[in-house]
Amino acid sequence: MRGNVGRILAGAAMGLAAVLPMSGAAARTLVSAPRVLPCAGRPQVRPTNYLMSCADANASWKNVVWKTWGAKSATGTGELYQNDCTPNCAAGHFHTYAARLLLTKVVKVHKYGLLYSEATFSYSVAGKQKSETFGLAT
Repeated sequence: MRGNVGRILAGAAMGLAAVLPMSGAAARTLVSAPRVLPCAGRPQVRPTNYLMSCADANASWKNVVWKTWGAKSATGTGELYQNDCTPNCAAGHFHTYAARLLLTKVVKVHKYGLLYSEATFSYSVAGKQKSETFGLAT
């Protein structure tokens, strides 16, 4: 009987903790985590796919698996999908590159709060390492 009472009290305490609002560091972390602003205008955390150039759709990331998502930067691996704009962007061809992705330059925007404003891709083309940085919507 005594063991059952202990289990019941422990279960009740866990249930109570689950319904209480977060406070302190845990709540501040959720509220202050930077996000990215997609074309649709609803900030997101850890988006798998993201269109970086809303006006012409010439660059995006796809299938990203995030390793970190922190207060100053986020890192992940996935694909850079990009128009080569050769001979011009209207007649260009899209290419997909396996890439490492780094989000940086957190800015505070009145309407949306903290947003990452820069994405840097590291990838390889014909054995040559490349790095390319894009500005993100803010």
